[in-house]
Amino acid sequence: MIYDIFYVSRNKIDEDDWLSFNNRFPSSQKIENVKTFLDISKKSFTKLFWVVWDDLIILEDFNFSYIVPKWDEQYIHVFKNAEYFDGITLFPKHSDISSKEFQHRFYINKKEIDVTASIPKPFEKFYINTYDEYLETVKNTKSDMFWVIWNDIEVDYSFNYYVPYYDYFHRNITHIFKNAEHFDGLCLFSKNTIISKKEFDHRFFTNKKEVDLVVSKPKIYDKFIIDSYDDYLTAKNNSSTDMFWFIPKEVLVDDNFKFDLYFSHHNVADRNMNHVFKNIFRGEENYAGISLVPKNKELSQKEITHRFLVEKKHHDVIASKLCPYDIIFISYNEPTADANFKNLKSKFPRAKRVHGVKGIHQAHIAAARLAETCMFWVVDGDAEIVEEFNFDHEVSTYEKDIVHVWRSKNPINDLVYGYGGVKLLPTSMTLNMDVSKPDMTTSISNKFKAVKAISNITAFNTDSFNTWKSAFRECCKLSSKIIDRQKSEETLHRLDIWCTVGADRPFGQEAIAGAIAGKEYGSTNKDNIEALKKINDFDWLKRKFDE
Repeated sequence: MIYDIFYVSRNKIDEDDWLSFNNRFPSSQKIENVKTFLDISKKSFTKLFWVVWDDLIILEDFNFSYIVPKWDEQYIHVFKNAEYFDGITLFPKHSDISSKEFQHRFYINKKEIDVTASIPKPFEKFYINTYDEYLETVKNTKSDMFWVIWNDIEVDYSFNYYVPYYDYFHRNITHIFKNAEHFDGLCLFSKNTIISKKEFDHRFFTNKKEVDLVVSKPKIYDKFIIDSYDDYLTAKNNSSTDMFWFIPKEVLVDDNFKFDLYFSHHNVADRNMNHVFKNIFRGEENYAGISLVPKNKELSQKEITHRFLVEKKHHDVIASKLCPYDIIFISYNEPTADANFKNLKSKFPRAKRVHGVKGIHQAHIAAARLAETCMFWVVDGDAEIVEEFNFDHEVSTYEKDIVHVWRSKNPINDLVYGYGGVKLLPTSMTLNMDVSKPDMTTSISNKFKAVKAISNITAFNTDSFNTWKSAFRECCKLSSKIIDRQKSEETLHRLDIWCTVGADRPFGQEAIAGAIAGKEYGSTNKDNIEALKKINDFDWLKRKFDE
């Protein structure tokens, strides 16, 4: 004897599932939108009939051949669904079943058949980020319970957790699983119990069961290299995590720092606080380095610029140190440039080179493009670095808009001042310098700092033209007073030395000749900015020299 087989659902049946089932059991019928037992029993023509719920996966070896002995025909026969008795059921057509029994698949007049006929279909899975998405999911899910996989967790789980229908209490509460050591990870929600937005946001549920299974771990918060306020706003808008790491461009991350700090969603205070970590600056510890900041609170431009967050929590962990600034060697046609760069590179392997770019301003802009740090060192092609100079100066966030110039020694007249000295320049300001000014250094910033230490010998006296050219350019700038903040008495003294001292040194006479010519050209054209700009045109200078 074969009993009727009904494939049923409280909702609309998935057509693919139905076709797959019907292909195996062609005599089966489907019934959708079932509300009561009567919706099924009135369609049966056999004294008992099978009910197969659409949330079951029927095992291959089960074939509905079970026959009920006549003396047991009054009982409801329930088969095992995995380890639970809430699966395939054989009903007497004239059973008296309450709506509650039918809804929870928990029958009073039943026999539990110890045959595993099915396993539960996994609950539906959804990736949602907002409360509105959650509400939409509740409305659209076909299953009574559904998984939510948050965007800030990494799940390693088979999703085989099941709550039987007869466990009415647990099918109507939220099941929260361990996310590493916190209960704020994978959630199994009940469609029948709507949680509040506050519960959703903090993953702290009123009616819940904490399942002591570690099935996920938190994703590491997004990391962003930030130099400017625009960088910060871009990071804030693009971060996929509720908090993100703010790594200042000027720092180097400590090898032991793992970026593994995590605050549970229950910990509202820490998730809304800025967390700052120690940074090594000038050999001392400060809190101007790496920070973990919340996405939902906006920092001010001043806080970003000065790396000083107002509301913060200090962590006594060294996360970074100031990154050594890039060293850029700028050369054009200096005869000793290759040898000078080789010596520089042997002592400071991080040194890079810009060669053959026409124009002083353009060469420095090219150097700024090559630099990867917020400040960068500039070494001229004729510079011979002195032994004790180490390129280890570090500037505070308050000095990042200042042009720093070290002293150099003139090999012809022994003058010691900023001419030809190593410079430390702000990268972004150099990229955007005013190319209309004749003096490159003052084109970058209106802030200037002369550092008294000697960085190099500016060995420009390599041949007649380069010696004459260098002296001409410097004395033109001195006499025309195009260099901002010149001191008249100091300028006159330097001009006098340039024009009179060092004739006995190699190419000394060319230096004096260039100085005198440059002094005259500068004083004659002191109010003619276009004429003064010509001193940065090396082709024009060569013609001037040849004359």
